[in-house]
Amino acid sequence: PPLTPRRHTTTTSSFIEFIMPSSHLSRRVKSVLALTTAVAAASLLFASLNKDYRPFLRTPDANDEQEHRQLLQLNSFNDPKSIQTRTPSPTDILDQARSGFMHNTQWCRPPEEDAFPATPIDYNQCENPQLIHMDINGGMTSYLNKILKVAMWAARDNSCFYINEGLGVLNEADGGKHFSHSKLGYRLVDGQDTYMIPFLTRYFGQMGLEKSRFEEMLASGTYDVVTPSPSDINHHDFGGKASLTTNDPKKRFEIMSIPQLGYNNVERISLKKHFLRRMFRINADVRDRACHRLASQGLDDEYMALSVRRGDKVTETSILDTVDPYIRLAEEGINSHFNGKVPTMFVATDDCSVMQEFRDARPEWTFVSECDNASEANGFVYKEMKLWSEEQTDAHFNKFIAEMIGMASAKYWIGVATTNVSYWVYFMRSLEATDDSFIWADPPRVPGLPW
Repeated sequence: PPLTPRRHTTTTSSFIEFIMPSSHLSRRVKSVLALTTAVAAASLLFASLNKDYRPFLRTPDANDEQEHRQLLQLNSFNDPKSIQTRTPSPTDILDQARSGFMHNTQWCRPPEEDAFPATPIDYNQCENPQLIHMDINGGMTSYLNKILKVAMWAARDNSCFYINEGLGVLNEADGGKHFSHSKLGYRLVDGQDTYMIPFLTRYFGQMGLEKSRFEEMLASGTYDVVTPSPSDINHHDFGGKASLTTNDPKKRFEIMSIPQLGYNNVERISLKKHFLRRMFRINADVRDRACHRLASQGLDDEYMALSVRRGDKVTETSILDTVDPYIRLAEEGINSHFNGKVPTMFVATDDCSVMQEFRDARPEWTFVSECDNASEANGFVYKEMKLWSEEQTDAHFNKFIAEMIGMASAKYWIGVATTNVSYWVYFMRSLEATDDSFIWADPPRVPGLPW
């Protein structure tokens, strides 16, 4: 039966028993949980749901209660139906990646090794006759965000979903009602339209139904296929950015459940973070190579991440054309989170020209970036992807995945609200990450917010 959140702080041991029964915990996991929760127990692990919360503001005197509101109310994540054996990556890459500081970061290790193990999701378990179909008509993180929302939607409704990476109608008999044109894998080769299929599984584990299973279900005629629009997805319970950018605690920390996967009465942000960890499984060889690349840049201690998005964003919205806001906010973060000691600055960007700007602004600081391994000097332009070869495509996305891991693993993050990358990285960060270490350089333009 679902557990009712307690309205008072508990001891570390009773907290562990509350969020996950002892029968599900190994001795190693218990020790990790004890260490994690001992620090958090004094800062409102379980506040009353009726408490009058103050909006979270990024201020120097932000207290522990404000900073730790999103900590765990997780019941159990053991889902025997979805446990699978992980295929190991090549030994040399794995050994190199699994050494030093980066080895101990969450995204450089298999999800099953998390303090709260993140087992794979079995996408074939669905009893609802509704079959959700979606394409990936957009950039990578734009559609990863949508896939996450649809996957949570499907799991809650006990439905299956399928990601269509190609072009065409699903069924001629429906008169073209359900049509797909996946731009992420679309390529124009010698004047001919072609697709890199499969695309997502080049880098990530299977998300949703496999194509053969989807076609089998479609052919049975027993499923009602729906193709939600971006608006439909964003207006669903798990859609939109409201939980991230609102100051309304009833929305931001809303209690939600997905009983089929063991989530009972979990606050929205923690649920979404842990679900993402189960769904978004970077292929082991891609992950380990990315982590080795990051480790080779000297990220051997806690560091700060700076996310700079330019490229084609200049055609969509106003962007920061100077690094000054980053420098000012970084100096604040150095004092508040690094005891005044300047950490290594990891710069994730689609415009490698910013590296010189940063180094000119603070020559005494150490800035590192994937730009040292791959150049996108003029900024990423989404519409140019159709002209990329497979080699160029892999080079770009391997760089991008390394940057995502680098940003999610940073102790302190500064970035912009004008890119989907920021929202995706927010939910990639650990369950224990606090809002005072996720800083907007250009505040989200949402009416009523104090940013």
